[in-house]
Amino acid sequence: MPGYLEGYGAGEEQRERKIRWIVLSLLGALLIGATLYFTFRDYPSERKLNQFLDALRRQDYKTAYSYWGCSVEVPCRDYPYDKFLEDWGPKGVNAKFSNSGLGDSERCGTGFMAALNSGNDEVSLWVERNTGVLSYAPWQQCPEKKLRLMKWLRMKFGRG
Repeated sequence: MPGYLEGYGAGEEQRERKIRWIVLSLLGALLIGATLYFTFRDYPSERKLNQFLDALRRQDYKTAYSYWGCSVEVPCRDYPYDKFLEDWGPKGVNAKFSNSGLGDSERCGTGFMAALNSGNDEVSLWVERNTGVLSYAPWQQCPEKKLRLMKWLRMKFGRG
């Protein structure tokens, strides 16, 4: 009877290996999915801001104005086209920001805030995520309480 208990537990080991492989695969897929989500979740808003800055660089102010949800034919009630040109036109107050890139950014409520930096000057813009319409940010920093880990890490170790 030496062969009777020889294979005892072999099926158990295979089952444990399969369960371990499945659990590790699911954890890996979850980690990759979470990383991709948190990396690209603000991509549409960042793209909208970059398109706005590209229009300013090309001096296509009508297109840039359209990103604010307005047009020359149907201007915004509180932000007419001539005021937009005073702010963002070639001699505008914010013209210096057209050659800058996006600085610190964060999600806040229903929108996305990003800072444009030019030397020591900064202007914060807001993108409403549902509509993609740009405006000036209502705050310098989002009033929501949240962990700002990446901002803290950049301040301590990087370009802060």
